[in-house]
Amino acid sequence: MTDGLEYTELSQRVDRLEERLSLLEKDSTVAARNVTAGDYDVPVAEHPHQLARAILAKSDLAVVGARLGALAHPVRLGIMLSCLEGSTRATEFAARGDMGSTGQIYHHLRQLVNAGWLSASHRGQYDVRDEALASLTVILAETVK
Repeated sequence: MTDGLEYTELSQRVDRLEERLSLLEKDSTVAARNVTAGDYDVPVAEHPHQLARAILAKSDLAVVGARLGALAHPVRLGIMLSCLEGSTRATEFAARGDMGSTGQIYHHLRQLVNAGWLSASHRGQYDVRDEALASLTVILAETVK
C-alpha cells in the first residue's frame, strides 16, 4: 500500500513540475502568478532568466553551490543511479567495481548526504530523498539533452 501512496505522491509532484515548466516555456507574460521554488515563492516573470535571478537572489549561494557541486562527480552520479536502481549499501556500490574503494565511496556518500540528495539510515542504507527527486530530474533532463 505504501508503494501506491508513494507513486501517487510522486505522480502529483511530477504533475506540479510539468505545470511549472510549461509556465516557463510560455513566450508571453505570465506576470501575476507565483511559483514555489524550494522554500521560496517567486513571481514568474516574462523570461526564465528573471525567475532564475529571483531564485538565486533569495538563496544562500554557498548552499546552492554545495548542492550542485555534490552532483558534479561521475562516482556520485553513479551512486545516485545505483540508489535509483535499488542498491542501498556502500558494499553494493563497491561491488560494481567502478566507484573506487569503500573509503572513497563513503567520502562520496557523505557529500551526497550533506548536500541533501541522499538520506542515510542508522543501518547503513542510503536512498535518494523524495524531496530531491524533482530537482534531480530537472537538472538531469536539462543536462543530458
